[in-house]
Amino acid sequence: MKKTATKITAIFFVLMFLFTSFSASVYATDGAGEGEGTGHALVLTSESLSVKIGKKIQITAKVTNVETQPHILWASSDTSVATVDEKGVVKGVKAGKAVISAITQVDGEKLYGEFMINVVTSSNFLKDLLEGQQILSYQYSYVDDYYYTNDKEAWQYNFGFGKIYDIASPYILLEYDYIRVFFTHAGKDWMLQMWKGQYGMVFYGGEIGIYNRPHTDDGMSEWTFFNCPAEEDWLNMEMTLWHEEANGTWTREFTREYDKYWWCTGFKNGHLRQEEPADELRLEGRITFVDAEMTALVADGLKECGFGVADSKDDIGLDEFYVDGNDIRFVWQNISEAESTMFIKVNFGALYALSLMPVWPLIMPFVGWFAVLVLLVSVIL
Repeated sequence: MKKTATKITAIFFVLMFLFTSFSASVYATDGAGEGEGTGHALVLTSESLSVKIGKKIQITAKVTNVETQPHILWASSDTSVATVDEKGVVKGVKAGKAVISAITQVDGEKLYGEFMINVVTSSNFLKDLLEGQQILSYQYSYVDDYYYTNDKEAWQYNFGFGKIYDIASPYILLEYDYIRVFFTHAGKDWMLQMWKGQYGMVFYGGEIGIYNRPHTDDGMSEWTFFNCPAEEDWLNMEMTLWHEEANGTWTREFTREYDKYWWCTGFKNGHLRQEEPADELRLEGRITFVDAEMTALVADGLKECGFGVADSKDDIGLDEFYVDGNDIRFVWQNISEAESTMFIKVNFGALYALSLMPVWPLIMPFVGWFAVLVLLVSVIL
């Protein structure tokens, strides 16, 4: 099952790479605000969720169930980011996001609507498309310029997760660090896992996932599988990914806002200088657990993984965590349970290089190209 999942994910990343140079614009979205009565609603629509700096887009406001459209008053929550005129035309000023609001009155009812607009420095067809809808469960955010999984409606939800997935991942170009915490709570076995690293040739990123299954006394193995949890078992969490630049400075790549997730993800376009281990990535997070017992079990698990305990939530060092009520806040950078695949990669690379040498027996080029063909087929099929 995971093999199919990772192949589709790999195909998605390839499509991202192929289409990032195309530009266009084109979809619609809407938001509606009702008054205190029941007969009318103020509906806002736009051809785009974003606008480039210096460019304009039209936001349209319509009141339902009226013969004549009333006068609309427009406002922007931050005019330094985006302005809006009396006709609902929005102009991008600087990168960021602003709420465009509309207000009117019908038959004594005050009607209000709002529309979140992202002001961006550039755009293209695929990003515009993925901002408004998901493809293979993936979407795009112009805010922080990253891709993510819409875990609320993810096809991956049906596949669960097990150790074997991580063991197989390097062979389909997914090279990442990971840590796992296992515990039993409320009659269920749970697994909390975090990842960070290189995803295919053109993306790097991070993930946090929570999984469970009915409790069993069977031991853990590479073939032990956990289910993606029912919605009542999803947890509130947030995640920020930092990247160390070549000059030693750390850059915040993106932040997934505090919300209920079973799988919190984010992926940036680019390639790490060193894939294994992915120490140039740092993942900061906060997870709110169900109760004090569950929190304590996870805290003990993090200690077993090698995490230290910080003195306060405002002073959490590398590979440390802090318990704040039912919240666990952490900073993860250097710890990893990932098995090294460098030996395999180096030897495969050497075999392929030798296969291209003209002095090598004629059979070797076919061996080398066959290995490449098998790799491509495993990703595509």
